[in-house]
Amino acid sequence: MRNAHTTISLCALTMVLGLLLLPTTVLAQIGPNSCVGEDACTDNTGDVKNNSCNGFAACKDNTGDVGNRSCDGAFAPCLRNTGDVKNNSCNGQTSCAQNTGDVKNNSCNGETSCASNAGLVGNDSCNGHFPCDFNAGHVGNSSCNGRFACPSNTGPIGNNSCNAECACVGNTGPIGNDERNTPGTCPPPPEP
Repeated sequence: MRNAHTTISLCALTMVLGLLLLPTTVLAQIGPNSCVGEDACTDNTGDVKNNSCNGFAACKDNTGDVGNRSCDGAFAPCLRNTGDVKNNSCNGQTSCAQNTGDVKNNSCNGETSCASNAGLVGNDSCNGHFPCDFNAGHVGNSSCNGRFACPSNTGPIGNNSCNAECACVGNTGPIGNDERNTPGTCPPPPEP
């Protein structure tokens, strides 16, 4: 009889442990006036604050947390984003699409700003037309603002640097504070 009780106890314990180890559904918290638009927040698992992730496919397949008034745009802002996005950031068509780096406040605003970005972006940085797409380096505060300011950057950029059209395109080395704030040479447009 004792063996039967032991066997039943072990079976019950195994069943309880099995239930505890089953995958659970993660429910993201969605704030008011958020996730508005066709496919907005489809398969999203990150928390979304107020007035965010609005537009076609906004935050679709997103896993990062999104702050207030962020990831808004006509087409796919924060699509497949995995980084955390703070307030007033990643607004514009395809801004922060496939982004994997964290984005601070008031950053990555503009068309395709920070698309495929992998680096940390500081406050008030990477704003404009394609300023930090394919960026892999750390961008400090108030840096890389302007049309094509820092695309394909791989080096660390300090504060208040690279704020001009094409100022730091394809940069590979470290840039300190308050440096390279004059227009650089823009790459030629692709041939048709």
